[in-house]
Amino acid sequence: MSNPYSMPQSDLAERAGDETYMPKFFALNGRIGRVRYWSYSFLAGLLMMPVLFLVVVVGVLSGIMTSPGAASTMFGLLIWGMYLAITIILARRRFHDMGKSGWLSILAIIPIVQIGIGLWLLFAPGDDCANDYGPQPAPNTTGVLVVAWIVPVLIVVGGILAAVSIPAYKDYTDRARAAQMQEGGQ
Repeated sequence: MSNPYSMPQSDLAERAGDETYMPKFFALNGRIGRVRYWSYSFLAGLLMMPVLFLVVVVGVLSGIMTSPGAASTMFGLLIWGMYLAITIILARRRFHDMGKSGWLSILAIIPIVQIGIGLWLLFAPGDDCANDYGPQPAPNTTGVLVVAWIVPVLIVVGGILAAVSIPAYKDYTDRARAAQMQEGGQ
């Protein structure tokens, strides 16, 4: 028997969906996880290099960058502008993954503070389900994982090569200098 005057019974709680979406590299909105943040940052840095090279070549050929002061100022402003845009966009997407406001990404451009923010963005886990900023990102693809591992491997390999080659080069230059002094003395 039902009472027509009783309170309706329904489940008002929102259920978190297990839907995911595939983040796009050039998207301005959405969420990205830790590994994607690392990979996208590295790829953005690589993509900046040819653009900057092209701007410098065009500037030199057009005569805009004939004086060293103008070249360095224009080049510096371009690098700074691209760095700000990429940093804020990627940090904003990463903060959204953690359920935080994208306005916190402005902290990523403040000197000294950016170190702590960068570490937070790299190591803090994101939300495991949909949040106010969208569904959870899809699992990382093989390409994202490969790019994410390139940086640490290059740092380790580069460090080992530098540790071996710098003393060897110093020894070579010392022996060459000694040989020149012996030839000059005879």
